[in-house]
Amino acid sequence: MIRTGSIRQGITWLVVSLSVLLCAFTALVLSLTHVKQLNENAELRTQDMAKVVADATSRYLLFDDVEGLNNYLRYMQATSFLQHLHVYERNSVADNQRLRYFASYNREGLSPIPVRTEVVESFKGVRSRSTYIEAVQPVTIDGEILGFVYLRGSRAGIISSTWKTFATASVMVVVAGLFALLVSMRVRSRLMRQLDHSVGIIQRISRHRDYSIQLPESNLLELQQLSIAVNTMLSRVRQHLERQQQAERQANELNTELERQVQQRTTALRESNEELMATLEKLHQFQRQLIESEKMSSLGDLIAGVAHEINTPVGLVLTSTSILQDKLDLMQEKFANNTITRNDFERFMQASDDNLGLIQRNIERTADLINQFRQLAMDQFAEEARDIPAYEFCQSTIAAVQNRMPELAEVDVVIDCPQDLHIHCRSGPLLHVLTQLVQNSAIHGFEERLRGKITLQIQRLDASHVELRYHDDGAGIPEQLGRRVFDPFITSRRRQGSTGLGLHLVYNLVTQALDGTIDVESKAGRYTEFRIKITA
Repeated sequence: MIRTGSIRQGITWLVVSLSVLLCAFTALVLSLTHVKQLNENAELRTQDMAKVVADATSRYLLFDDVEGLNNYLRYMQATSFLQHLHVYERNSVADNQRLRYFASYNREGLSPIPVRTEVVESFKGVRSRSTYIEAVQPVTIDGEILGFVYLRGSRAGIISSTWKTFATASVMVVVAGLFALLVSMRVRSRLMRQLDHSVGIIQRISRHRDYSIQLPESNLLELQQLSIAVNTMLSRVRQHLERQQQAERQANELNTELERQVQQRTTALRESNEELMATLEKLHQFQRQLIESEKMSSLGDLIAGVAHEINTPVGLVLTSTSILQDKLDLMQEKFANNTITRNDFERFMQASDDNLGLIQRNIERTADLINQFRQLAMDQFAEEARDIPAYEFCQSTIAAVQNRMPELAEVDVVIDCPQDLHIHCRSGPLLHVLTQLVQNSAIHGFEERLRGKITLQIQRLDASHVELRYHDDGAGIPEQLGRRVFDPFITSRRRQGSTGLGLHLVYNLVTQALDGTIDVESKAGRYTEFRIKITA
């Protein structure tokens, strides 16, 4: 179902969206630039303050005047930006250059911070944190470092300015959106007035079927072209209705004559039809009986095959389970009598491992069989047909099979298909068919050979049919199988685990899901070729 929309809404959303996006982008860029400038100014201010304090502190460190330095630092109360300030003195002993605490300043109301000697030694300059900015500046006299100043400033002002900046930007975006909404409403009102008038005329024509009404001219180029096209269409519809009425009058006269002739022939044919209907009813009864008989025969064969395939792994699972239970009962009895030995327990563990491995393999085989039965029964018509580039589709399918089956590494695969050939069919069934054919070649055709060759040729027969020729130079199909290869549960490798459902699934997919036919030609020990013709 096509979703409908309104031109009014489209114009409004277009203008508002573009305006809001442009304003939001501009506000974001300006806000980020402003915030970045605030951070840079705060870092520069912190660094300048650290340099000023370092210059003033040098004489206090030189004369070891702690009290004088503390008096000087009290004047920092006037600077609301400053939170903490530490002054560290470098030990003058040559063999001990570690820093020691000298004096500090902590803003009133704030708890002192721990000594930051490790920070002072690790960096010099300015560093920003989430809630504060810290700076380290060496105290020097004539190039000699007497100590360091550690200064920590508050980022509260920056954070507050950041929030104000983004709030102002948000208000600008909202105002721009409202302004754009008003502009779009004005624009759409002017553009849609004439369009609404034309739509009203067309609706009146549809209700009253009066095709003599014409759309008025418009000063807008697009609406003028629409009016001309609609008026031309109305003229042609009126002419078509006149010709149709004339044709209906002639048809009524002809029908009257035909009815008379048909009445005469109907009387003559009624008796013959009654005899034919009786004969046809008997034929349908015989046909239904024959179809029911064939269905029951096929169903019996299928049930017998399913039972035979599943019975073997299930029987082995039951046998292994019984053996494992007997072993477990014996071990429980010995355990209860306190007569269990290490050899008994090792034999029990080995038997359990062997039987559990056998159970797992047969359960996996049973699950694989059930999955193949489910594929035979699934609805292959659920997928919609689509256009498929034949060469790329075959190339990707064969590459996927080669990745899963290392034994195909020594097999050359040649795809003979026009690069521009497109086929229209269901891709899922076609993928299953090609995958199964390549797997059959790897498992059956090249089982005892080191190298081989597979050729896949695709060509279009006509506008609605495509032929696929799949050829391999492997071992071929045994002669005793012949045309029965498409029957369920027919295989020459049953002892190696094959179920015989692969080509049966291929046959069902080709004939039902792809609406085609499939033929096979094979020479034992030389080659196998499948010819598939599908509607595409």
